Amino acid sequence: MKQKEDLFKLIQAMSKSEKRYFTLDAKKSGRRSSNYLELFQAINQLDEYDEQKLQKKFGKNLPSDKSYLYESILRSMRDYRSSKSRAARIKEMILDARYLYERGLYPQSEERFKQAKELAKELDDQLSLLEISREQLNYIWVTKPKSYGVIINQLLEEKDHFIENINEELHYLSLSYKIQMAKNSISPEAQAEEIATQFPSASNTEDFYPDSAHAQRRYLQSLALFNNLLTEDVEKANTYYSKMVAWWDDYPSIKEEEYVRYISDVFNLFNVAYTQKNYAQFEQLLTKLENEKPTNYHDQRLLFKQLTNYKLLYYINLGVEDGHEELIEQVSQGMNAYKLNPVSQLIIAFNLTLLLFILDKHSICLEWCEKISKHYNRKVNNEHFRLATLLINLLCSYEEDEIEKVDSAIRSLQRHTKQSDYKGIFFKETGQLIRKLSYSAAKKHPDLFLLFEQKIIQLRQDGETPPMRMDELALNWIKSKQRKVPLRKILKAQAT
Repeated sequence: MKQKEDLFKLIQAMSKSEKRYFTLDAKKSGRRSSNYLELFQAINQLDEYDEQKLQKKFGKNLPSDKSYLYESILRSMRDYRSSKSRAARIKEMILDARYLYERGLYPQSEERFKQAKELAKELDDQLSLLEISREQLNYIWVTKPKSYGVIINQLLEEKDHFIENINEELHYLSLSYKIQMAKNSISPEAQAEEIATQFPSASNTEDFYPDSAHAQRRYLQSLALFNNLLTEDVEKANTYYSKMVAWWDDYPSIKEEEYVRYISDVFNLFNVAYTQKNYAQFEQLLTKLENEKPTNYHDQRLLFKQLTNYKLLYYINLGVEDGHEELIEQVSQGMNAYKLNPVSQLIIAFNLTLLLFILDKHSICLEWCEKISKHYNRKVNNEHFRLATLLINLLCSYEEDEIEKVDSAIRSLQRHTKQSDYKGIFFKETGQLIRKLSYSAAKKHPDLFLLFEQKIIQLRQDGETPPMRMDELALNWIKSKQRKVPLRKILKAQAT
């Protein structure tokens, strides 16, 4: 633990079940641990880290107490994970086998290594298999059972195979890093040519496939990145990202163990599908993830955050109205159930607010605008989100046709614009034109909407770029008014 807030961040990252496990674990350990449990509970109750407050309560030994508590939590979490993680069990079995070997209990040690080996094969854990192979070679050499020479030769062949698999996996992992660095280099084209030589020849690429599971994934990953970032062949990138997602379904044990990486691969495919405007594939991926049932809290939280963001993106771009009420309920429940960081909460709340505006759900949209201002953006204090939310609030107030709300919304937008670092005039001009629309007869509205449109286009030509692409939203809203078509249909036409 190097930083003062490390312990606070660790405790904040723990799930309720993990905290409960640690609490019970500490209570079993006697009086000394109960003192550290009191420190654990005090830190757990903090919304923001306050060293001085803790110092007053726990005295001059606070630094050493925090360090002890930090190590105690990690030790307890190793025990907690061992019952839920196959990878953790492999490491423990290897330690068990070594202990048994040191005590001269050779048959028990060998049996433990065999159990660890079977589990390592299930996860295609080549590094653990190599480590077990080394220990088994040592065991056979010391005990010299019947036909030990044959057994040693078999183990040596296995060892060489494990090393080959590890080297192959690391080769394609290295390529993935090189590709991502080449993208930002001075001469990406030249580096792309050099990197291309490190793949199987084009004629063999379709037929070639590495032996080990993890090498297969890294191979597909490097090809996906190469086509996405360097050759910019999005169709090929989609093909390889799709194969990566299918790979996880072929190895359910690895998927369960490394769910975070699985989710990362799925959302890489989401990004490519979105770039291609392949909304049919996008919808299929949404359905796939909605049927996922991760077993632990952290994976559930990750899935909720990522799935919600992409589902909102899909609904926003296509103006999807069906199911929006269920989506609102999912967002509300998920925000309460999962401890997302403030930025993630703000992004989800803003995207939901934007969707509600697009779907003409102005009354509910106004409620979410207020939630963002009073809650979700309070900690983050991001002025771009604040200005964008205030603009949506203004447009919703206009749609609700309540002059007092419109005037209040204009004053709030203009006040915060002056207080912000944003120096453009987009928000000021928008406020003035909405006021004119609010106080003008309906027959004058077409001319005012045209003037509004021309103003935004001129600001764009002058180089002004309002935050969060709010000028784009305003232009589409104006189009919906000019054409007397719902905003969601304008956006869907553009997307497809």
